[in-house]
Amino acid sequence: MPVYIRKTMVISPPSILSRMSDDEDDYLTDPDQIRDLLPQPYRMINKIIYNLFDDIWEIISERENARIAEASRIKPPKYECAIQMQPFGQATCLSDSIDGRYIFIGLPNGLAAVDAMTQQTVTTWEDDKIEVTQMQVSLIGVQTYLLCTVDDMGVSRFFAFAQDRIHLLKVASEQGGSGSKTIITKCQASTEGDFVGIVFEDTSNKETWIEVQKLPRDDWLRELEATSKKSTSQTKPQSPAPLGDDSDAPADGEQLPGEEKMIDAEDAEKEEKQSVGQRSQSPTSSRGAMSPVPPGGGGSSEKMHTKFSTPTLVVKIRPPADITGCNASTPQQATKLTDTGEVIGSGSNHSLTAHHLENRKAVFDYFHEQHLRYLPKEEESAQQPMFHFFTAGRLLPTGLDMPGQEGRPSSIGVWWVGGTQVFYYSLVKASKDIEHKPEFVSPHSDVLTATAVSQCTSLLAVGLKNGIVVIWDMHIGVNRRLINLTDDATILKLVFLNPNICGQDKVHYPPYGTKTNSYLLAWCSDGSVYLINCGMGKTSQPITVMPKMSDQDNLPTMVEPVNGVPEVILVVKRNGTAFLLDVTKGNSLPLCQVNLPTTHELTTPWDPVITVGGQGHMMYLKASQKDPSEDYVPNSGMSSLFVFTLRSFPTLDDYLRRQRPDIPYVIHNTVDKRIETLLKERINQQASRQRRMQERWINLKNELDIIQQIKDTNKRNADLRSEYLHP
Repeated sequence: MPVYIRKTMVISPPSILSRMSDDEDDYLTDPDQIRDLLPQPYRMINKIIYNLFDDIWEIISERENARIAEASRIKPPKYECAIQMQPFGQATCLSDSIDGRYIFIGLPNGLAAVDAMTQQTVTTWEDDKIEVTQMQVSLIGVQTYLLCTVDDMGVSRFFAFAQDRIHLLKVASEQGGSGSKTIITKCQASTEGDFVGIVFEDTSNKETWIEVQKLPRDDWLRELEATSKKSTSQTKPQSPAPLGDDSDAPADGEQLPGEEKMIDAEDAEKEEKQSVGQRSQSPTSSRGAMSPVPPGGGGSSEKMHTKFSTPTLVVKIRPPADITGCNASTPQQATKLTDTGEVIGSGSNHSLTAHHLENRKAVFDYFHEQHLRYLPKEEESAQQPMFHFFTAGRLLPTGLDMPGQEGRPSSIGVWWVGGTQVFYYSLVKASKDIEHKPEFVSPHSDVLTATAVSQCTSLLAVGLKNGIVVIWDMHIGVNRRLINLTDDATILKLVFLNPNICGQDKVHYPPYGTKTNSYLLAWCSDGSVYLINCGMGKTSQPITVMPKMSDQDNLPTMVEPVNGVPEVILVVKRNGTAFLLDVTKGNSLPLCQVNLPTTHELTTPWDPVITVGGQGHMMYLKASQKDPSEDYVPNSGMSSLFVFTLRSFPTLDDYLRRQRPDIPYVIHNTVDKRIETLLKERINQQASRQRRMQERWINLKNELDIIQQIKDTNKRNADLRSEYLHP
């Protein structure tokens, strides 16, 4: 295409500045660069210094921006009204009772029970060679608590706290094994103490398995009541003996009053081998760092020998075996050994031979040889299991039609860290072999990282490594929700919150309840916390309780709901700060922040020793001195247990005084209950139906009169019309 240019048009030459190089060393842009560059090694030193200054300036800018952001941030109210409990400064773990009456403290030499509201020591159980590191509390009777503990030597013990005393019920050990190289890493009981799952680990070969035992809960309650009556009868006042009479002096080898030995005879030899020593309990005893029971905290224990019932081994669960090749020699044999596919299994029964699997691995290694060498080497470690107890439902029908099984666990769901399947085993099915196959296997699309069950075990939430959360209704056997929380983080923890904080849908008919809504709290690895509505058919987006954290020091290390105040959660961060947050208000300001004295800081923020008792009224936490060389308080020790009275915080008054109705997670309506509810509603509406019937008859008479008047009027009009047409 021809281009026409006017002859009078003057085209200016390109400017020298437009052809300047982008190189910083060009002398045209910087006259100082007209000189030659520094010779080596000064040139390298100059470059290092410039880079060092750039890095320092970036750090200064980041700190300045962080300081400006911190100054502009609205800070939550801080409270420092802490009560120091120095006698329990060496606490290793804390656990709140279900009803909030007591706080159970694990110590380097035993256990202690403290009144949650008054901080008075109720009783202690002492043994200088036992350091309790884990503890779980279950309510098994009226003010009777089951304590499942694990010490630093890998030994688990069952205690019962009743009548202001701690009784040793049983020392757990491997059934039928020597136990010389076996330790216990986890001990978890069901909600009401019917069953207990104990995780064993063989330290020699890193083998791990679970033993589920049925606890004689009813027998223990009767035995505890008999022990209490016997102790009461022995503590009755007696007439003083004559002076010089040695009839009441204890004989050689006899226990003194105030000591109570509560070890099964069959466990005495095992106890002696483990060198755990003789266990004694005295509510009025004190041990250096342990304060005695205050007056009225309980009387001294009299001499008694109590043998408690022994738990029964129900099932033994081992981790799933690695998938190996089929042993069949012909395709026909492989087809016969393969499952029909009607039931989902673990995938161990297949038709792939070992030679085929070896060839596939060799081909994969050949094509990805350059990439495989950069993979981190996997260290050999024991597989850690996670498990939950379930009651009978449509998804797990075993025990659904058994009398007396209602409300009691009938199955256990187990998944292993790094696995993608949940295995369900029956606890009530009669079997000669304690190691039997699972009743049901639930596969998932990615590695499982967290699970949670509701208090009634009717809801199950499963968190996957890819950030997906799956919620199941175990009673009906349907999937409630599947939601993708995040693509950049892993689900670390899931917790079901009480349904009374979730808005319920108003249903006018039928008269009985059909469904309820509840919240699920999800904590992710990037520090974000979400609130998910688990209602049937809900599609709402999750509520962001805490956003994603970019600063590693602000990442939470603990996220726990407060017992008795379901709207509030306790959050502990890596920098040692602890605060309370309202989950129902979304991404809002914390309600309050708990401040320790300036001389102390939270002990091990990555694994804090902290709990909330008294139905949300009191907070207990362990703190250590910042400067161990300086003695702030004479004979105060390195660490202390601090108590915060949350009911004195003005921001929590409304939450602690709030009345909350009792709403179940899932409503189970039988046919008889539905018919009874409908019939009751029908009877209650009988008076209103009679009133409506009378009103209808009255209105019907008036309507008939109106109709008759209209009919007469039409007849008269017709007669007049005919007279007009035919005069």
